[in-house]
Amino acid sequence: MTTVEIILSILSVFLFIVSIRLTFRVYNLINRISILSVAYAKIESLTSLKDNNDMNNDVHKENFIKFLSDSRDWAYQYIKDVQDSLEKFVNEVEPEIAYFDEYGLVGDAYPHYHSMKKISSEYKELKKLLPSEETK
Repeated sequence: MTTVEIILSILSVFLFIVSIRLTFRVYNLINRISILSVAYAKIESLTSLKDNNDMNNDVHKENFIKFLSDSRDWAYQYIKDVQDSLEKFVNEVEPEIAYFDEYGLVGDAYPHYHSMKKISSEYKELKKLLPSEETK
């Protein structure tokens, strides 16, 4: 074997070893790239979930605000209806109650005296629930 052949064989062995090492490095880089792409996909899905969660939170906040608004409107309407009903009761019954308060003791023998006394008392309590004339 000549010197040139020896150098060529050493060079070919060296190139073979270098090519094997490069192959392992490329394989290692391919694995790392695949791991990075999986990690990127997971991060992207988490970001998507966060965006969906933010959108859901916005929807829940909007629904809660709508619920509060509807509840407030319902409460105001209920209060108005109750006050209107109480005011109607007071307007309808007030003359009879006033007459009873003024002349009820004269006719003690009237059979519904104690009932009217109780109604009169409750009527006065009920009337306190209405807003006073100054606030209307």
